[in-house]
Amino acid sequence: MRKERKEALLHSFPAVPNSIMEQMKGRGAKNYVVLLTNGNELFARCYHRYYDGQIIERQRYVFAKDGFCRYGYHDYKGWSVRNDFREPVFCSASYGYNFDNTYSVLNWDAIAGSDMRYSQADSFRGGLLMNYFRLYCKHPNLEYIIKAGYHCCLVEDTRGWWGGRVSLNLDASIDWKSNNLLKMLHLNRTEFKALQGQEDLYFAYLRWREQFPKLHPADLIALAKVFDLDSNLLKCFEEQTDKPVQRIARYLNEQDVNRYDYRDYLDQCEHLHYDLHDTAICFPHDFIAMHARLSAVIKYEHDQKALAEFAKRKSERIFLEWQSGDYLIRQPDSMDEIVAEGRALCHCVAGYADRHAKGALHILFIRDVSEPDKPLATLELSADGKLRQVHGYGNDVKKPLPQEVKDFVNEWLDYIRPYFEKKERKSA
Repeated sequence: MRKERKEALLHSFPAVPNSIMEQMKGRGAKNYVVLLTNGNELFARCYHRYYDGQIIERQRYVFAKDGFCRYGYHDYKGWSVRNDFREPVFCSASYGYNFDNTYSVLNWDAIAGSDMRYSQADSFRGGLLMNYFRLYCKHPNLEYIIKAGYHCCLVEDTRGWWGGRVSLNLDASIDWKSNNLLKMLHLNRTEFKALQGQEDLYFAYLRWREQFPKLHPADLIALAKVFDLDSNLLKCFEEQTDKPVQRIARYLNEQDVNRYDYRDYLDQCEHLHYDLHDTAICFPHDFIAMHARLSAVIKYEHDQKALAEFAKRKSERIFLEWQSGDYLIRQPDSMDEIVAEGRALCHCVAGYADRHAKGALHILFIRDVSEPDKPLATLELSADGKLRQVHGYGNDVKKPLPQEVKDFVNEWLDYIRPYFEKKERKSA
């Protein structure tokens, strides 16, 4: 979009109807983006409501076929074109005021009467709507990708020391120069059909296809579903069992077995000197039952070094402990407590105690606040803060976890995410 047009559009912003202004009234801090049209352009006016109810306009945007623009306000100069593009910043940082820049969108129907009407914005799942419109202005063929369900091609990028600058970008794997969906995705018709309903596996599918070009799409999808991008663990399983990778993936997928549980099971078999080349051993008919039986048979013993490492890291994990509503998350007090947890809930967490002590992963207990010592569920977190698995009694097969516990875990993940992001920035 040319500079002259950006300047001209600044004077074309339509007024916000009184009915919409009424929707923003109230008390308590909140952010709004009001969508409007004046011709074919889509205009966005961004308002912040302070705790006392005062409403102030902070940012403006315009989106059209020939581009986009952000406008900012200066107390002395008024509204002017901004060269950098970002999501709206609604409030300045001051003591006691947070950095919450999430917003509610008002007058959504305005999109249908603008150049953005084919943008598939109503299917966009993220919260960075201004960035989404920016990308659509640059690549209108984004419509095909979103309509086909490939939301994974939109990548959120966090910048700034405090993580305050979040933007949305397009994955470079897609051929954005093409208007043919299959060519854009580098898929043939068979692959596209096989991935329908499983589009989130797309990037893992491409990676496995590159590594095993002769495998059938169904086997590549099984690899993507079970292993994600973890080729190292697959290689370990292949060496331990001497079985083809597609057979390993097919078994784990059909049995709905977590790859980390399978690793623990194979380690148990080696500990007991079982023949892992025997199909009946490496691919048991009832994996859950077999794994539970071995967990009960093996007596876990921990050396002094592991106990010392456990004690050292206990204080480092304090930030992972949390309580909200009826539930809490705490770390184990000892390695023996991890073993006891596995016995009480009939799952295999005992085999993870040494890795927890070494810091290779984090084992945490989910408890009801009213019964903090009674096992409810066990959680495994990777060393970099990624949720690997949550298991209740019998790996949830006998007694699935309530939805409120799952919601509680998601809330906790939002709570701890900034800690790991800050740690990652320091190590970069």
